[in-house]
Amino acid sequence: MKSALVFLLGCVAAAAPSFAAEPAVRVKARLIAFDGQVLNLEPLKDQVVPGQKAGESFTVSVLPATRYVGSDRGTFSAIKPGDYAGAAVTEGRGGGLKAQNVYLYAEALRGTGEGRFSDSGRLIVNGAVSGVQSSGADDKQGGTLTLHYRGALLTGLGRGRTLCEGRASPPAYASALACAADAAIAVPPGTPVSALTVGDKSLLVPGSLVTVTMTRSIDDKNVTPGIIVEKPQSVP
Repeated sequence: MKSALVFLLGCVAAAAPSFAAEPAVRVKARLIAFDGQVLNLEPLKDQVVPGQKAGESFTVSVLPATRYVGSDRGTFSAIKPGDYAGAAVTEGRGGGLKAQNVYLYAEALRGTGEGRFSDSGRLIVNGAVSGVQSSGADDKQGGTLTLHYRGALLTGLGRGRTLCEGRASPPAYASALACAADAAIAVPPGTPVSALTVGDKSLLVPGSLVTVTMTRSIDDKNVTPGIIVEKPQSVP
């Protein structure tokens, strides 16, 4: 499953007050070993791990509040209005959005990364499904996905146009900068769809592909507030 853990995406929450003031990075890797507290990981060849040589294994510690998400292969036809979903998209010159990957969240993950924002060099849109239309009877034919989302601010685009963007924030009070919008996303035939569910440490089986969101703790160790684990696919 491609890019299962960009999103997360934006897809997992930060969890500890002991982080150093450094931005989080997301790395996709193969799990070598896990002792219940520390993951030993081998990065995929196109992944860059800060402070490590290319291809060098590295370790990341989990936290009491670390969030575990399972990622399984999904289908476009399984997405229905009212679901919570997202997509990693590219934006055309006219502002049209085209999906590279689509994510269908379990109900327990509703609200994850809501908004329209850049993440790891790509544009992410997460929100409630307000419309879905298939371009054919075959699920692989793709279609159009419309997501209704709350953003953080309105950005002027000139000529009276504005764009609702940023990650939605859940303050206890209404913000004057809050906004909402609908994003219509073209889903080309064969676009990967990932079904995301709440998991636990039992997902961390050696050999699994994981996407780890990590930062440095105040004692200069890699720690993770969130991990996405891809379920192995059986060979037909």
